[in-house]
Amino acid sequence: MNASPDIPAAGLEAVFAEMRPALIRRAAAMGAGGDAEDVVQDVWLKIRAAEGPIASPHAYLLRMVYTAVLDRRRGDRRTAARNAAWFSPANLAEDAIHPADAERRLIAAQTLQAVEARLVALGDPAAAIFRRHRIDGVTQRRLAEEFGMGLSTVEKHLRRAYAVLLDLQEDQA
Repeated sequence: MNASPDIPAAGLEAVFAEMRPALIRRAAAMGAGGDAEDVVQDVWLKIRAAEGPIASPHAYLLRMVYTAVLDRRRGDRRTAARNAAWFSPANLAEDAIHPADAERRLIAAQTLQAVEARLVALGDPAAAIFRRHRIDGVTQRRLAEEFGMGLSTVEKHLRRAYAVLLDLQEDQA
C-alpha cells in the first residue's frame, strides 16, 4: 500500500478499477467463494456514492470488502437460522395442527399472481435475469456470460425488475 495524499471520491473509482482483481481475490480468500465478484460489485455501488476525499484509498477499499463479506456472512447465517426454524419438525407439526387460514393463503396467492404479472409485463431479458438471480441464485457475472451482455447491463435489468416490484409493493400498501 502506498502512502498517497487524500484522493477525491471520483479518484476512488480509478483506484477501485486498478485494485478490482485483488479485491476479488481478497473476498474469495475470506470465504465469499463464488460470490466474491458480487461482493466486489456491492462495494463498487457503495463507493460510487462516496463523498469527500479518502486518505488511504487502498486500505479503505480493502476494509469495505472485508465489511461486505462479513455482512454477507451474517445475512447467510440469519437466512439459515430462519429457514431452520421455519422447517423445524416442531413448526411442521404445529402447522399440521393449525393450518394457515384461507385468507392468508388467498392473499399470498394473489400477491404471487401480481408479482408474476408485473414480471411478465416487464418482459425479457429483465424478468428472466431477475428470476435466474433471485430464484436460482445465479451470480450477476454468470448471468452476464449466459445472456451475452456486460455486467452493467445485467445490473440495469435487475434494477428495472426491483423498481417494478417496489412499485407493486407501494400499490398494495
